[in-house]
Amino acid sequence: MTNHPLGGEAWEWDEGNEAELFGHNIPPCEVYEVWENGPVWVPNVRHRAGDWKMIGRTSGGRRLTIVIRLYPDRGMLRPITGWKTTAGERSKYLEGS
Repeated sequence: MTNHPLGGEAWEWDEGNEAELFGHNIPPCEVYEVWENGPVWVPNVRHRAGDWKMIGRTSGGRRLTIVIRLYPDRGMLRPITGWKTTAGERSKYLEGS
């Protein structure tokens, strides 16, 4: 059991979160790519939908921010929503990348 998403063991998907991400032009494969490419993890201080923001790049170089809900008791990561990383997020978290 962990309280950091790096300890997540599996992803939780259903029609709801897939549709939400597709609405932002983010397919599940890009969520996995950001995860595999060593994202920056930032606590989601707004706590509206998820616990963490995963900020990083896809294998094609697209910069994305994905809001993640962590279920530490199950080791599950649930993508909630996402967007193209903003200029402010890029300068704060992805400086030089």
